Amino acid sequence: MLTVAVLLAVGVELHVVHLQPSEGHLAVREIFLLQKDGGSGELRFFVPEAAEGNLRVTVQKSQGSPEERTPRRTRQKGVYALDVSVPPGETRIDLTYVVPLAGSRTFSGKVLFQGGPTRLVAPTGFALEGEGLESLGEDPSERASIYGVQGAEYQVRIREADAAESSEPQIQQILPRVYDHLLWILAPTLLALLLLFILYWLKGKAADESR
Repeated sequence: MLTVAVLLAVGVELHVVHLQPSEGHLAVREIFLLQKDGGSGELRFFVPEAAEGNLRVTVQKSQGSPEERTPRRTRQKGVYALDVSVPPGETRIDLTYVVPLAGSRTFSGKVLFQGGPTRLVAPTGFALEGEGLESLGEDPSERASIYGVQGAEYQVRIREADAAESSEPQIQQILPRVYDHLLWILAPTLLALLLLFILYWLKGKAADESR
C-alpha cells in the first residue's frame, strides 16, 4: 500500500516532471513550487533506485541564491525526505537525476504529497503514453507537450512523436564550422529558460483551474 506523505504546514502548489530522453539515458528534472503560506515542514519524494547515485537537490527561495541540499533516506525504498522552511514569497525545490532508458523506454514515478497538480513534460519530438495520463496539449512556445497525472503512481512510455510529412522541398542551410559546437554551448541555458517558461505557464493554468 502506498503511503501518501503530506508536506506539513506548507503545501505544494505545482509539481512538474520534465523528461529529456537521449541515447540510452533519461535526464529528469522535477520541480516543486511550494505554497506561499510560510511555515516549515517536510517534503517527501520518490527517486528511482537507478538514480540514487546522481541525485541533486537545490532549494531556491524568493530571496537569495539556490542552495544545494542533501535529503535523507526514509525506511521506504526510493523515498527521501527534505526539511524545508518557507518564508513569504515563492520557494522552489529542484530535483535532477539521470536514469538508464532501457528498451521498454518506460519511466515510473510516485506522487507523495497532497496539494497542487502533477504535470509531465516531454520535449518536442517525443510523446508519452500510459494509463491515467491526460494529454493537455502543447505549451504556447510549442516546444514541449504537457500531460496530467491521475493517481499517486504513474508509469509512462516515451516514444518518438510521429513526424509530419511534408511534400515541400526542404532547404538545407550550411553554417560555418563554428556553429558545430554552438548548440552544446547554448543548450543548458536555452533548456533552463524553456523550463522556466513552461513552469510559470503551468502555474498560471493551475491557478485558473482552482478558481
